[in-house]
Amino acid sequence: MFFQKLFLVLVFSIGCLIASAQASVAEGGQFRSVYKQQEKEGKMHSVENSTYGIFKSNSGWKDSKYYVLMNDVMPGTIIKIKSQQTEQVVYAKVLGSLVPAKENEGLKLRLSNAALEALGLKDNSSPLVLTWNN
Repeated sequence: MFFQKLFLVLVFSIGCLIASAQASVAEGGQFRSVYKQQEKEGKMHSVENSTYGIFKSNSGWKDSKYYVLMNDVMPGTIIKIKSQQTEQVVYAKVLGSLVPAKENEGLKLRLSNAALEALGLKDNSSPLVLTWNN
């Protein structure tokens, strides 16, 4: 009897965790709530960007934590990224600036490949709208 109850509790807990992870993906990722808090603070900035790069990341595929490298935005800031093509939204944390290198010339940001997929995009040809507060 004890083990049956324990089993049911474990199954329920796992189901809740799965539902929570699925909801966070549907809502744009794990950083959405932090973005909503930052929305109440500071000045809002918004920019359309069609020139961006992609970097490979192990994060985001299962945990819905998306990251970007972006110039002129303080590390730790959460950016709302919306694809103009798919209308999908993700919330990504700025890890830091792009390093000065030839492959980064003309780019404002690099987006993790997990974020790109969550936006429903196959490559970096679709314009994005970036919104953040500072």
